[in-house]
Amino acid sequence: MKKLSFKGLTALLSAGVATCAMSAPLQAQTVSALDDAPESATSSEIVVTAQKRSERLIDTPQSVTSLTAADLEKLNATQFVDFANTVPGLQFTTLGAGYTQISLRGVTSGSDTSPTVGIYVDEVPYGSSSAFNQSVARALDAALFDMERVEVLRGPQGTLYGASSMGGVLKYVTARPVLDAVEGNVQAGVSDTRHGGASYHGAAALNLPVVTDKIALRASGFYSRDGGFNDNPARGQKDVDRSEIYGSRADVLMAPTEDLSVRITGFAQNIRREGGRYAAYTLAGKPIHGAFDQDHPLEEPFNSDFRLVSGTIDYDFGFADLTSISSYQYSRTDLFTDVSGLYVPLLPSFGVDAGGAGTRSFNKTKKFAQEVRLASKQDQPLQWLLGGFYTHERSRLFQAVDTFDQDLVQISFNLGQVEIPSTYKEYAVFGNLTYHLTDKFNITGGIRYAHNNQRFEQIGSGLLIGSAPEAKSSESVVTYLANAQYKFSNNATAYARFATGYRPGGPNFVIRDAGTGDLLAPTSFKSDSLESYEVGFKAQTRDRSFAMDLSAFYVAWDDIQIITAVQGLSANLNAGTAKIRGAELNLTARPSADLTFTGAFAFNDSEIGEDNPAIGAVKGERLPNVPRFTAALNADYVATASASKPFVGATLRFVSDRTASFDNSVGFPQYQLPDYTSVDLRAGLSIGPVNGQVFVRNIFDKGGQLAANTSQAAAGAAVLTTLLQPRTFGLSASMKF
Repeated sequence: MKKLSFKGLTALLSAGVATCAMSAPLQAQTVSALDDAPESATSSEIVVTAQKRSERLIDTPQSVTSLTAADLEKLNATQFVDFANTVPGLQFTTLGAGYTQISLRGVTSGSDTSPTVGIYVDEVPYGSSSAFNQSVARALDAALFDMERVEVLRGPQGTLYGASSMGGVLKYVTARPVLDAVEGNVQAGVSDTRHGGASYHGAAALNLPVVTDKIALRASGFYSRDGGFNDNPARGQKDVDRSEIYGSRADVLMAPTEDLSVRITGFAQNIRREGGRYAAYTLAGKPIHGAFDQDHPLEEPFNSDFRLVSGTIDYDFGFADLTSISSYQYSRTDLFTDVSGLYVPLLPSFGVDAGGAGTRSFNKTKKFAQEVRLASKQDQPLQWLLGGFYTHERSRLFQAVDTFDQDLVQISFNLGQVEIPSTYKEYAVFGNLTYHLTDKFNITGGIRYAHNNQRFEQIGSGLLIGSAPEAKSSESVVTYLANAQYKFSNNATAYARFATGYRPGGPNFVIRDAGTGDLLAPTSFKSDSLESYEVGFKAQTRDRSFAMDLSAFYVAWDDIQIITAVQGLSANLNAGTAKIRGAELNLTARPSADLTFTGAFAFNDSEIGEDNPAIGAVKGERLPNVPRFTAALNADYVATASASKPFVGATLRFVSDRTASFDNSVGFPQYQLPDYTSVDLRAGLSIGPVNGQVFVRNIFDKGGQLAANTSQAAAGAAVLTTLLQPRTFGLSASMKF
């Protein structure tokens, strides 16, 4: 491999480079590299829709990762956690499929009130923007089969994507029907995990032109079973975290004229789990029983259903393109959480000799959303985009603390139950304007005005919580965007970006002292907001032998929304400021057509800006769940000259230590998550139309800790610690026709 000289680096900036997934994570670049390297700069271009236009990734003046369908297949990814740790700046906590909170670039307070990352299915926003139905912990764990790609937009997206996208956006882009060809895809796999059970998955998709070049139908179905690896000796159960994800998608595309297209999509998905994915640890970081064992007397089933219907109309007026997206979605989650460690020690003071206690939760959201936008053509010196957005959400949250006697038979003691019906309405107008001052330099300005109205009612009973009359809130927010971009050549760009984002505030849960009746928390909380400053550079040599994507950012976060524990219940507060500094770097080296090395690195320095006794934080303390440093190193070799294209590859991932809370927190005691390193291996080949692969995840069986929930540890109970999947051997196969 030749050294990159100063002259070569100068050529990188000025001579032009070929496009590739320069913001893509380690595996995303690796998979693309398994194909023959293209000779021209116009082939194998990565296209994204981060700015609500189709454009080359390198032309997007912000940090974006794009994982293609091939990337996901290469990772054997069937759910979110299978690819999440390959994306720089993406953090998550999880207790199993469907129970996940995500954040980007460290924009999290630990247990967040509402989402800081917007989640989209194609052009449709998923879930509620309010804080009243636990949507923050219900990040969409979409099945990944028949996806065109997954886009991850880092940094606030408040101008184009609105509320609750202050950290960024995660977008699932499904495969679009093809009007002129019959095609299909079949995929299957099986694996076995040490300490756990067998896992398997199967999926199929079929594309059929109904009227050639006019109407096409694409349909897919999928099923995956995760065998789990956490046991619960208290109940004599093994692999209690095993789960199923299954569902289908149907997509009709109609193009009656060259200027008009109509796409109607239906998406249904269910998640079923028998228990949570965690083990019981002490606050000192030691397992209470075995390293993968839980410790609770009650079952913890989890069920989640998601339904989505959307219609997208695109019309070309000649001078501009009109897009209209209408959608209706329904989501419902039922779960039971064992909280015996928190409540059983308290119940004798109420004259109850309990053997167990659990929180029964039910939440659902019905959401209608409509967006209309008009965008100028991209080949004009002055480009513009104007749009309007409306959403109407109805949610219902029900929670009850059930108590059980020593024989674990439920008793009729009402410790507390509450029902929260709520509505959220928002309308917004937004626009972007880009002016090309020269062929190489352009500037962009954007603005969004949003207004929301919320209603909230608390219908409670029992010892811990009571009822409160309906409360209302109204709020108007303006977000801004400013970009400057310079193109050294067609394929080497630098940019500077300023953007703002926010989360809505609203009424608060009403919690009173059980004895005096005094309010123990504010009756409302306000929106929080942040400002982000980012600079970046994207480039690649013409022959694709070297590529880099570098970005650095600074975030100022004000009026942070946090959850605090009050009398065993949760309340929302605003808690001061935070500062986040960081950088991300992706490197790719291809010394030959057969060999590829990549590296993806992220650095994050996030800290609280002032003392805050409400959450036990002191100035300068780190934000929870955010590692200072992550790295993913990869090497892949493929014999491109062979018809079967055999390949071998290896991936090393490193995540530095994190904290789960704040040092002086009373409701959520501090827990230290140590750093961990894992190594994956893979090999495969093609036999005719069939692509086969064998793989090993976490070959050295490292017991990395991904996340920790300390909500029950304040009462001396266990920390719920989510562990890295133990060593897993697997086999997968796919076929396209």
